[in-house]
Amino acid sequence: MGPGSRCDTLDDHFRDFNWKKVTNFHISLFRKLVAAVPQRDQHLANFNDFNETLVAERPEEVTRWKLAIEGWEADILQPNPFKVTTTTMSLTAVRLRLSQKEAEDLERGLNYSLHTEVSPSVLISSGIEIEDQQCRLEREYGALGAHPTNLQLTKLQERSNALQRKIKQWCKVQVLYMPTVVRVRVFDTASTISSREEKPHEVKLWLPSQLKGASNKFCEERVCRYEWELRQAQAFDALDDLHRHLQLRSHLCKFKDNQLRGQQANTRAAAVLTKVELSIKTDAERYRRAWTALVRTEHVRGMSDGHTGQSEGNRTLSWIWKARGVTTGDSEGETVLADALHVEWCKSRARAYRWMEEVELLQEEMRRVCAFFDWHAAWWKDQASRRIGLDVAKSEGIGAYAKRQAAIQVMMRDNCLKKWHPITASLPGPEVVVP
Repeated sequence: MGPGSRCDTLDDHFRDFNWKKVTNFHISLFRKLVAAVPQRDQHLANFNDFNETLVAERPEEVTRWKLAIEGWEADILQPNPFKVTTTTMSLTAVRLRLSQKEAEDLERGLNYSLHTEVSPSVLISSGIEIEDQQCRLEREYGALGAHPTNLQLTKLQERSNALQRKIKQWCKVQVLYMPTVVRVRVFDTASTISSREEKPHEVKLWLPSQLKGASNKFCEERVCRYEWELRQAQAFDALDDLHRHLQLRSHLCKFKDNQLRGQQANTRAAAVLTKVELSIKTDAERYRRAWTALVRTEHVRGMSDGHTGQSEGNRTLSWIWKARGVTTGDSEGETVLADALHVEWCKSRARAYRWMEEVELLQEEMRRVCAFFDWHAAWWKDQASRRIGLDVAKSEGIGAYAKRQAAIQVMMRDNCLKKWHPITASLPGPEVVVP
């Protein structure tokens, strides 16, 4: 096309798109309002139930939350009420705490270690690390293609050999703290009939959580409690990593859709997203392993600890919020729970306001669409008498055309009012006071 034809063609497409958009207002806005009203009612009801429960149990805290979020809405330089201020336990923090506890026991003359270098807590933490390495090695073996290179096989074999040596050394120390594991391994080996040699990532470590049920007294209670505390921290670490990778995936998907063009850029972005998806899968598997171990060693918990989510104030929280505070029997667990409830209350309030605003905006948009059609109809009527100095035939033709366009605008307005009346007649919905 030449420059003139190209501009005319583009103008035709733009005008056609705009005309279709205008004539489709009665359908598009109706669909949006039909979807928004139930969402508004649902989120308002959810927030009211959540808020009433919290007010009954924590009235002073809810008042502070309200003042904090109103202050932040008035001045965004104030502390962000949506930000979690407490930190969840990490695996390294629990290992440090256990080491400090062992140091205190040594100062009092209590030595529970049966090995000169490896204490019970170090044994369990090392076993959890080996378990992670086994899972990583298994994923790498599964990722091999049908025709792996010699270099790939060499690297995997070297890592497999190193892991095999580490497992053998760990098992020698494990016998000191868990003697019954020898008999369990003998029975397991005798019952396992296989023509191939067991690979390092297939070796069962027989941690306390895996030994439950294998013997009436499978290991000392202290060792079980060590695994319980370390598995708690492992679950929290896995959830934190999962949160971060899910947020990263969402950001990368939006960036890819909005910014990247061309095959090369999209191929690279797809490769990055594949790695993030693998990380998400790894985090989920790690959390499931920790959760399974926690369920199996449930008996080591105190009766006063309880489960998160048993109180009425937690019934509207999602499982991921329940997981933030595993216990609420101490001040630390209560602080974590209060912080989680605070953030969830702010989010629930924001969702309720967001859908209330959406319904209000859609109603205002509908009003403005009808006002626009009225204005446009009046504008066309004014065009009927603007041209002067024409003969009668042309003047009548221009007037007829303008009046026809005005009638079209009025018809579209009436069509919108007819389409929207069933739902707008029921608005506004139930008035709910949002704190």
